[in-house]
Amino acid sequence: MELQELILTTCRSTQQSSACLWDQTTGNALHYYKNGGVIAPKTLTLLGNDYVMSADEDKPVTHIWPLNSQEPEKKMSTVLPDKITTMAHCPDSCYLAAGIGVRLYIWHVPSGKLFSIQKKNFQPISCIKFSSDGSCVIVAGQDGMLIVYKLVSLVSLHNNLQSQSEGQIEPLYTKHDHTLPITDVHVGSFGHDARFATVSSDNTCKVYSLKNGTLLLNLVFEEALTAVIFDGPCWNLYVGRNSGKIQQFFLKAPPRNVDEHVGDLVFNGHQKRITCLDLGISNGVLVSGAEDNFVFIWEISSRQILKRIEHKGAITNVKCLLKHDNFFTQNLKHELVVRNLDRDLIQSEVFDVGYIQDCDIELSEDECETGQRINDTRFKDLKVENAKLRATNQQLYEAALRISQKYTSF
Repeated sequence: MELQELILTTCRSTQQSSACLWDQTTGNALHYYKNGGVIAPKTLTLLGNDYVMSADEDKPVTHIWPLNSQEPEKKMSTVLPDKITTMAHCPDSCYLAAGIGVRLYIWHVPSGKLFSIQKKNFQPISCIKFSSDGSCVIVAGQDGMLIVYKLVSLVSLHNNLQSQSEGQIEPLYTKHDHTLPITDVHVGSFGHDARFATVSSDNTCKVYSLKNGTLLLNLVFEEALTAVIFDGPCWNLYVGRNSGKIQQFFLKAPPRNVDEHVGDLVFNGHQKRITCLDLGISNGVLVSGAEDNFVFIWEISSRQILKRIEHKGAITNVKCLLKHDNFFTQNLKHELVVRNLDRDLIQSEVFDVGYIQDCDIELSEDECETGQRINDTRFKDLKVENAKLRATNQQLYEAALRISQKYTSF
């Protein structure tokens, strides 16, 4: 069965739906997400196969749409201290990171609890990305500063409670290689061993090793850079420029020197600044959005435009997706638990975490007793399982102790 690819886009216009889902092959609109205002750049994200989430560009508000609905869930909209400038979630959609001014916020999605607020940047945060395995969080700012955190240190309740009185959590490393604002970041596959690329208004694109922050390559261009992405194997790098050109660079045969001036291998078509880039799932198609109100679908091998999708405003977000039944189903049963986001840091190490029910439980007065019986049964099952684990651990401990005594007696 052939996989069908879709494109999710947003633009800076109040006359068009907040987000629109398109067929990548035909360029036809398939679904609209409405009444979410103008979605800010770098804030459009999908939570699993259940929700589309975004932040309003003009208001300090987040919006969440069920994947199959045109209207947002009003009860899930959250008012925050200030407008979000960038937002991303970890691969399993368990944690959400957002830049609000110069501060980094980390939420636990199933409970809505705010786990961490970090303030390392001196100017607003411009981009946040998670590594493919969710172990690292990369934060870039308009001050040119690049900060990489371990996610486990950000979400540790012990670190969070300590940081309120003793300062901020120490990042894995910090880089100051860019002299002007960082405009985009892309992280490759391979988890902690991946490479990641940054682009900046200082006309450079830098490629780093995620593990230790080593600068592997510094590409120098003729003008300011606005967007970056590379393919899965990290062989082809695509950079969006301020003029509307998209430049390709082959990483398979990198230069001998760290610094390299890039030649002309260009996708020509856009007339204004490139705002976002994404690759089709098969890596044979490049999708670009620009301030000229167009989304272009390119064939990479020939650098020719396959489809032009016109919008009513400057493009702010572009995402390539695989078609999923949840987009078009009538009765969507959510697998992901999502709660309203808290405004204040969690104050205790004890809190309730939402979890997925494996059967429907009615909470009406008539059936509360049934629900209580189900919960009691589950707790009993957990107690039995816990007792079995304790017994097994005790047996392992006694066996290890006997072996240790046997060898120490010689």
